[in-house]
Amino acid sequence: MLARYALLLLLISACPQATPPTPTHGAVFFRDHVPGYQMVASREYTLSAFGSAWEHVDYLEATPTDDGEARLLDAIRTRAKTDATIDVFFLSHGNRYDRWLGALDEPARQKLRLVYSTGAGGSVQGPAMLALGARAYVGHRGNNVAPLFYRAFLKRWTKGNTLRKAVDDANTETKDDVTGSMVTTVAKGLDALGGPHLDPPRLWAGTEAQAFGDDSLTLR
Repeated sequence: MLARYALLLLLISACPQATPPTPTHGAVFFRDHVPGYQMVASREYTLSAFGSAWEHVDYLEATPTDDGEARLLDAIRTRAKTDATIDVFFLSHGNRYDRWLGALDEPARQKLRLVYSTGAGGSVQGPAMLALGARAYVGHRGNNVAPLFYRAFLKRWTKGNTLRKAVDDANTETKDDVTGSMVTTVAKGLDALGGPHLDPPRLWAGTEAQAFGDDSLTLR
């Protein structure tokens, strides 16, 4: 009898219940080609401030001879093999990135959770991004100072805010920065010196971000 109990305990201990793997989340950041100091600032700020928010992060940069499309798509395909979701950030003056992502196969596109673009007028790509499979997209209406919004938005997104709250709060902070007393004073000073002319309300109108898709998303 004792031997039977011992055998039963051995069998139980030898067959533990399988634990499902913990889902991982990836991010791919893409910087178009700009002056060197801007590229360094974008890369260092992004990775030092927010790089640890995802299990896997790729940061890619275009060059004067390579627009980076092929490398970006390869990075997304690689992340799609292991990560449950992928957030894609285009730090760019603008491009039809919906056409780039359209080259991905459907399984990879279905991993796209959030796509964000700093590009001027990038909000027009919202419906196309959702049609490709992205769960949400954030873009700007026109000419903008998107780096201000980018900083304010990522700060909230990586802290676990819903997409809606992250966008709304980042818009509020950015509007204060763009139309506040300091910028208004600078604009008046530039006008007094003969330019260039700075129109804070118009600049804010182009900068205000729009969210498309599931705005209840969170990073985790």
